[in-house]
Amino acid sequence: MAGKVGIIGIGLMGLPMANSLLERGWQVKGYDIAPARRAALADIGGEVATRLAEVAAYSDHLILSLPSGAALHQVIDQLAAATHAPHVILETSTLSIDDKERAVATLNRSSGARLLDCPLIGGAVQAKEATLSALVSGDETAWREVEPVLQAISRQQRYVGAFGMSSRLKFVVNHLVSTTTVLIAETMQFATRAGIDMNLIHDVIGNSPAASGIWRARVPLMIAGVYDDPVTKAADLAIPFKDTRIIADYIASHRAVTPLFDAALKIYAVAEEQQRADQDAAALYEVFGSLATPEGGAGVTG
Repeated sequence: MAGKVGIIGIGLMGLPMANSLLERGWQVKGYDIAPARRAALADIGGEVATRLAEVAAYSDHLILSLPSGAALHQVIDQLAAATHAPHVILETSTLSIDDKERAVATLNRSSGARLLDCPLIGGAVQAKEATLSALVSGDETAWREVEPVLQAISRQQRYVGAFGMSSRLKFVVNHLVSTTTVLIAETMQFATRAGIDMNLIHDVIGNSPAASGIWRARVPLMIAGVYDDPVTKAADLAIPFKDTRIIADYIASHRAVTPLFDAALKIYAVAEEQQRADQDAAALYEVFGSLATPEGGAGVTG
């Protein structure tokens, strides 16, 4: 049964999640530090809060969609004084487990609100279509209380166990996505330099077992050469810039052997140097195009 939901962070993911909830009969009140984002929420029929405490007072179900661990701690410090035990907070960002566990400790000391680790698989396109996959870990009773909220914004909802397990799963998924995206960009640049029409290679691979959801999402943007259209881009490169650092730290702490991911990090570093944070990850095709290679050599060394 639809009710009231509060959303903190009305960006590339938060806004379409709010829209999905509104379309399915939920009432939504949200807050963001950016006036333009607050205005965007009002434009789709959501209520706009001027303070975080207003969001907490509005609903017992809260969704956080935040850009960094620092932002999470700033929000949680305020919510600790504004929430109470019935509040269930869905933390949907990809952040370090340490940051999320620190947030839990803050709430436990102050309000008793229950924070669920709930990273999302999918980007803005999937958020707009409500086809995200939601991975939930933490208090199972709290999960059952907010399951209807997640059903409104995602195609798959999975409770995966003790707090932090969903973030571990998300790190593994993002390891695959970030590495595969680099490989696809390299493949398309290789095809271009080999004199193959981009539409032809897309048609051949897109209709073969070699295709993937990542291929189908990124290659059309590479062909179009449009990477900054908010209607078509799945996620700003700023997100993998952040996420790959978190994943790299987690990999190092578990001594996993990831040479392909390590190589992909070098391409993301070049993209960051080229100030592509506001472009879709499909722009990695242009990054490969910018690399000059010695004859017979590789483009990036480290």
